[in-house]
Amino acid sequence: MRRVRLFCIALSVLFLLVQGAHADALRVTPEWLKAHLQDENLVILDTRPHVEYEIDHIAGALSFPETLTYQQKTSGGQIVEADIMQNLLRERGVDYGELIVVYDGGQLIDASRLFWALEVYGLQKVKVLNRGYDHWVRNEYPVTSLVPAIKPSKYVVSIDHRRIASKFSTQLATANPQQIIVDARSAESYQGKTSTAARFGHIPKAINIPATLNIEDTGGIKALKNFEELKQLYSGLPPNQKVVAYCEIGRVSSTVYLALRELGYDVANYDASWREWGNDLNLPIEK
Repeated sequence: MRRVRLFCIALSVLFLLVQGAHADALRVTPEWLKAHLQDENLVILDTRPHVEYEIDHIAGALSFPETLTYQQKTSGGQIVEADIMQNLLRERGVDYGELIVVYDGGQLIDASRLFWALEVYGLQKVKVLNRGYDHWVRNEYPVTSLVPAIKPSKYVVSIDHRRIASKFSTQLATANPQQIIVDARSAESYQGKTSTAARFGHIPKAINIPATLNIEDTGGIKALKNFEELKQLYSGLPPNQKVVAYCEIGRVSSTVYLALRELGYDVANYDASWREWGNDLNLPIEK
């Protein structure tokens, strides 16, 4: 009986590791990452504020605060310029062909934002650590305050225009029956009861699927819902249509982007989002 029990435990661990490394999954489990910390072509990026990174971080991780993905976060959500992103990635030794795992404190929002930004700038092997740093520490997995040695890369920036939506392309989407717009804000914002912009309401034709619905919370530890739950959540979206996601500044909508990418949708994140659209008096809105 003891051998059978040990065999079952071994199978369970193997399942977790394989699940975390599944080719189609855009997330990895903490168990998988812990087992692969020494992999040569693995880059781990910590999206938390740098002061938190300096205290401690996942062993081998490099600091890449989520705030670096914006041109100016206080004024809007526009993604950082291509030349700046190129320098940021070169300084951290990031290049094409490497597996990149990003994580945040556990909310999954900042990690999703960096995931999206890296895909916009051409990196194709990017994954998110499900549950994040708080869960990692709670399980007493390897942490350190040491900063790993970095060999700068020769990464040359490229832009994947499929992954980013602009004000113009979103305008086109409002009139295109083959495109869907998802408003990831709260129901109150969507209905025009509250707004961070001059106007109240939502982009015409948009359907409201709050970003919070992507996340499950178990004992204070958050994770993106499993594949079947996400599939059910977005069951109303035709899989063969282009999706544009937006929120206030393209931040929480990045979790919608991550979820839909994992489900196989052709999706773009509108980085300027409602902060731009709601303040432009020339653009139509609905309530």
